[in-house]
Amino acid sequence: MLGSRLLPLAIAALALGCGSSERGKPGAAATPASPLGPVGEGRGLRVFSGPAVMLPDGPPCTAEEGAEGDRWCGFLATSSTGRDDLYVVNVSAVLAGVPVACGEADPNCLLLAQEVVANGNSSRWIYFGGDTLVYYDATLVPRIWRPGMESGRMLAEVPASADIVSCAPAGRGMAIACLEIPDVQADAGVFTAELHVGTADAEGEPLLAPIDHVILGNNGTFAGVQRFYSSFPTDGYIAWSSPEDTASPDVLKLAQADDLESTVTVTSDIQAWGVSPDASRWHWVTPDGVLQTAPFPDGAQTTDLLSDVRDYGVSRSGGLVAMTASADLLSMLDPAGSPDAPLLLDQGVQELLTLSAGDYVAYAKHILNKKTSDLFVANLDGRAPCTVEETVKVPLSSLSVSKSGAALLWALSTPDGYDAFHTNLADCRTTAVAPDVAVLGWIDDRTLVFVDDFDASTGSGSMRFRRTTPQGALDSATPVLIAEHVSTNATTGSTLLYTVRAGDDDDGVYVRTFAR
Repeated sequence: MLGSRLLPLAIAALALGCGSSERGKPGAAATPASPLGPVGEGRGLRVFSGPAVMLPDGPPCTAEEGAEGDRWCGFLATSSTGRDDLYVVNVSAVLAGVPVACGEADPNCLLLAQEVVANGNSSRWIYFGGDTLVYYDATLVPRIWRPGMESGRMLAEVPASADIVSCAPAGRGMAIACLEIPDVQADAGVFTAELHVGTADAEGEPLLAPIDHVILGNNGTFAGVQRFYSSFPTDGYIAWSSPEDTASPDVLKLAQADDLESTVTVTSDIQAWGVSPDASRWHWVTPDGVLQTAPFPDGAQTTDLLSDVRDYGVSRSGGLVAMTASADLLSMLDPAGSPDAPLLLDQGVQELLTLSAGDYVAYAKHILNKKTSDLFVANLDGRAPCTVEETVKVPLSSLSVSKSGAALLWALSTPDGYDAFHTNLADCRTTAVAPDVAVLGWIDDRTLVFVDDFDASTGSGSMRFRRTTPQGALDSATPVLIAEHVSTNATTGSTLLYTVRAGDDDDGVYVRTFAR
């Protein structure tokens, strides 16, 4: 499935951190209670002094859709040992003009843990899912924190003969899941785990309990085809799939995270499953390539939509796009209510890249080493596709769609680095943003940022911003410098957080809003 298989897109050198449940998309803005003042000028306000990085493994800020509380973001005060202190700062308070000082006794900047383990290579990720932060303390015990909590809560006790890893909070609500992986597998050729599930607001600790024994893969498939997949399709639910044994098809199950006895089997013998953004429909592909849909949650009354499907995605409007085995790109605007004959959008398609909120799908016809490709965009309504870039030099990690889905940022590989571009999807007009960039992304629909003058020895560069016009075109004004020696960053709504790594008194975490 398009969304689950390809996220996160923002990886490698070209990346912009964000406060969102989907990496690469800005979260909801916290409305400032006062005029912009100094928070909207120059460097903005420093909330922490010293070496620091924004959370490295995923969304660094709260981003639950519809949440009305304050927006918080997390960062690590770094040390040479690799075990760093974890802070969360109330960005809404900063924007409202409240003096905030991290590193002191301040209710708007909490020291959650000292010497946390920040090692994404071990599947111990520190990030926000919705409004829930997951992290691992110095003893490798997984914990969570949400705004309003005075301290973190324990998810699971770590057994002497296993690890608790891959902990993931839901993008909406309180649900959480982790995997318990034994140090020694019963079958040396099979990778198994215990799936633990629970909620952040449960009464006792640990918060999670085992719900199912799952197969992650085997020696023949683990490196290429993952046999286990889980997600939180809507508030309070967790869904997952795993085979009964490595030779069997996948079985799709569903449960309420606060009631493990509610587990039901939805269907079996499927792959590439997902739930529509409005949580009204299941979608999955059968082993022979038939894309089907069924009502959520019971999965009854299955309807065949398309055949020979290799990949697909469902937009926020409910429209569907699919790539077939014969490389045709097809769309259906209302597959649930009126599954008419699909529209042929394009042919010769090799990879679906991203599907925007504006029903634009970006795709590739040629891919080089699974890292760079050409770039085309089509709308699900069937209008003529847009040829953005015909050379196979677009890093897949550079793609960034605005929150409204009306514009696309992307880069082009050059002998010296990466040049950045902006494409208005309404008229397919492309404009150069800047040459030789290292970071590229959106703050909001009207503001984009990039880093140039990158110094690989310090991992930092000069961060600048440009605006777009109300019509979606790139403003012709010269890029404006935000700060030099910027090393990491995060966004929440129209607010940017970033770290300065100059090796002097300017080092720290800064907050600046771009709200108009």
